[in-house]
Amino acid sequence: MTQMASTNATNWKNVNNWHWVGKNCLPWAKEYFNVLKGVSAADGDTTVTVSEVSSVTGDVDLNQRKGKIITIYDLALTLAWTGTDGAGNKLSGQAVIPEFMHDTDLDDLTVTITAEDETNETHAIKEVARKKLPAAIRKHFGSFTKDLLEAHSKDVYIAPEDMTGHPVLQSYNPKPPVAASALSAGAKSAGQMLGSLAKITQRVEFVASPEDIYITLLDAQRASAWTRSKAEIVKEVGAPFRFFDGNVSGTITKLVENKRIEMKWRLRSWPEGHYSDVVIELEKGDGETILKLTQEGVPVGQKDTTEGNWKSYYWNAIKATFGFGSLL
Repeated sequence: MTQMASTNATNWKNVNNWHWVGKNCLPWAKEYFNVLKGVSAADGDTTVTVSEVSSVTGDVDLNQRKGKIITIYDLALTLAWTGTDGAGNKLSGQAVIPEFMHDTDLDDLTVTITAEDETNETHAIKEVARKKLPAAIRKHFGSFTKDLLEAHSKDVYIAPEDMTGHPVLQSYNPKPPVAASALSAGAKSAGQMLGSLAKITQRVEFVASPEDIYITLLDAQRASAWTRSKAEIVKEVGAPFRFFDGNVSGTITKLVENKRIEMKWRLRSWPEGHYSDVVIELEKGDGETILKLTQEGVPVGQKDTTEGNWKSYYWNAIKATFGFGSLL
């Protein structure tokens, strides 16, 4: 589905908030984190203060689909700090937050403190910065998601009471993302023979890093964005997953960070208890990631449907949602 711009001129077309609408909120985030300037911590007569927000980089996206608002962000921040003690000694340095994501627990938010030209006389200032400043900084990250939604949700979501006067609010019932028909006209029970099994191989290029694709496939919030429905998945071996209202389900059997994902994978329309073996390999190319899919154990009557579902509901959906390249 083509992504729609989040302007008032096109909102009237977004009947019942069904269509996918997104907004890039990184410029707002850069302004938002200026609140960190002036954050300070002290111990005795030693005080350290954030003097500048040097950089805020990454992605901040607010998306709406089927009436649900989804926040996805992955940020890195660099702050400058200065400190003084009672003897008049001064020291400066940086506080680096290498990763702040939508699923980051604030207690796990890493704040790395470094100092410039530290001496024996200024070492105590560095220690106050290292021990006290991270906690003071973390406090300002707790309300980020709430403030993001308050500032921008109206740009991607139309409240029902504001729909008055818009074109006809007819309901839209999409086709399920996988085939719901039986494997064959004669299939009546899960205990019947599967028949022949087929193998699927696919090669897809994404304009993104292997890390991006790996987390996009395994993070529940990101998966909810590209599946456009609730996705249940955890990045752990042995964890079950469930996509597209249960039309796709299975279990993760092996993970190699940013390189390989192995799964037991099935469609709801397959005989009960039958799973295929899926291997997804990620290779770093020249400015792109090459994804190789191998799937063994596909009921032969479902081969074409399964191949099409991978392309339409996985690869093209991911590209359209996150801008990871042209559609297949």
